[in-house]
Amino acid sequence: MGYFNVMKKHLKFLIVLLLGTMLLVACSEDSEDTDGNDESENTTDSNDTETENDAADEGSETDVPNVEVSEEEKVAADEVVLVVNGEEVLGEAYNTSYIDTKSYLAQNGQDTSDLDMLKEQALASLKSQTLLAQDAEAKGIEVTETDIDEAIEQTKSQFETQEEFETALEQLSYTEEKFRSVLRTQLLQQYYIEEEIGEIEVTDAEVEEYYELLQQQMGEEAPALEEVRPQVESQITQSKTQEAFLAEIEQLREEADIEERI
Repeated sequence: MGYFNVMKKHLKFLIVLLLGTMLLVACSEDSEDTDGNDESENTTDSNDTETENDAADEGSETDVPNVEVSEEEKVAADEVVLVVNGEEVLGEAYNTSYIDTKSYLAQNGQDTSDLDMLKEQALASLKSQTLLAQDAEAKGIEVTETDIDEAIEQTKSQFETQEEFETALEQLSYTEEKFRSVLRTQLLQQYYIEEEIGEIEVTDAEVEEYYELLQQQMGEEAPALEEVRPQVESQITQSKTQEAFLAEIEQLREEADIEERI
């Protein structure tokens, strides 16, 4: 597989990681595919097959968008953008939230030309992050530097070299310091969910309802329920966990004193 295809896959992994979805298994599968293609370089026929596979990969994958943020979209790093329960939130955090928001929308093929909409969503995300951090601190939930170090090393292990990792960060407009900050937020969210929401129960009725929707979409091609039950239960668990987490954040919002400064 070509260098740029490999880098594109790694960058997509990093984007997903930064958005809070840990897909290490999927990325490991990408690495296995790469190893398999390398082994096939010994014969002409294998090289032809490799070229066809690369072309198929390029056609089937969604290109990672090159997200650019102009100076007009940024604010001064030391400017106060929010005051949340008396805590000042600075422009540096806003700029990171803005980049995350724009990257997420672009990655999902959504329009990023409406700067007012981007600003509104970035601020909303920043409010949630700040409220989460405040409530986590009050409840004794914390992320240590060791936790972040381990997460960074785990992420770096998905890249062939340090240079590839740094290139991926550059394409996301991140320094390694900013990456640490984003990882801290993601880990804090994970720990908060574990402590405050705990295990989610999935009922047989929920599984059957979900499977009926799957059957409606796939028709005769739908696999038997028992073949996909683990995946269905996992999807329902994720959905219910997210719903419960958002409900917690919404409750914090309702009780919070928030002032926007930009």
